[in-house]
Amino acid sequence: MTARVVPLVVAAAAAFFVLLAVLALVPGERDVAVQAYVLFLGGIVLLWLLGGARRANPTVPSAFDRARRPRAERTERLSQLARLERETALGVANAFDLHHRLRPRLREVAAHRLATRRGIDLDRHPEAARAVLPPALWEVVRADRQAPHDRFGPGMEADQLREAVEALERI
Repeated sequence: MTARVVPLVVAAAAAFFVLLAVLALVPGERDVAVQAYVLFLGGIVLLWLLGGARRANPTVPSAFDRARRPRAERTERLSQLARLERETALGVANAFDLHHRLRPRLREVAAHRLATRRGIDLDRHPEAARAVLPPALWEVVRADRQAPHDRFGPGMEADQLREAVEALERI
């Protein structure tokens, strides 16, 4: 016998001895004991068949195994989303985080949108960019914006941020 079959045979033998003990101790429940024994043997046969199927094709993981493993790209994408949510919440909360965390993201998106959709370079042609962007967004993304004097001052209002993102989507 192979090493894979030995545990199954031992389990079947142990179940047989349990069946004998139940039959000796509770003779009135003979039918239930035999049915339980047959059910247990059926489970052992299913395990044996499953092991054979696994050995026949070991390189293909099951759908369950694939779903259990976290994907690196999904994890990376979720961590980027969490970081962006944090930067947004902080940018709304105070002026320091607006300037140093959220502003670079907004500048990046605005520069990319203006360059690819309108042919406007945000840094080289600030007047053309200012004409396209709404005033609240322009005040945040302009290159000559100074860092806030009051670090704990108010950040960008949530409504202004929503309008700014909508304006970026329309570009």
